[in-house]
Amino acid sequence: MLLNKRRNLLLFLLILAGSAGLLRAEPPNQEYQLKAAFLVNFARFIIWPDRSFPPERPEFTFRVFGDNPFGMALDGVETKKIGGRDSRVVFIDSIDHIEQCHLLYVSRSETPNLRRLMPAFSRGAVVTVSDIPGFADMKGAIEFVQKQERLTFIINNTILKQQGIRANSSLLDLAASIR
Repeated sequence: MLLNKRRNLLLFLLILAGSAGLLRAEPPNQEYQLKAAFLVNFARFIIWPDRSFPPERPEFTFRVFGDNPFGMALDGVETKKIGGRDSRVVFIDSIDHIEQCHLLYVSRSETPNLRRLMPAFSRGAVVTVSDIPGFADMKGAIEFVQKQERLTFIINNTILKQQGIRANSSLLDLAASIR
């Protein structure tokens, strides 16, 4: 069991390193390239309930809500397979179709609206991710944080479980904090 955990951790780190280079936070464009790599790897180490992939929408969908801080960093995501599924990225400015995605990045531009929006984010099996300070404490699933000049993350595992989503133990081991 411990050997499997270490192997999964090593695999996650190798994938992340191959996707993004250094694990340290960089200037904005490189920072969001790293965050884009994290998003892809979060998707690979999280298990969604089968009901999240109905026959009419079998692909894995990333959505970015609010302003796009990634620039072109997400351009290559649609070439990635997530759980054997094709993936796509959609930029949205309305919460009307939140349930139709699997991983939702909430941009800092939505900070003023966050308390009003949080109930809508928990309507389906959606992993919400943001770098808004306090996001995990406000019932967001994953919050990017800086620790000792390195990009890391907090996982609100309670929220994931409530939505029928399961984070791989290797991903939980890498988190700076688990709620």
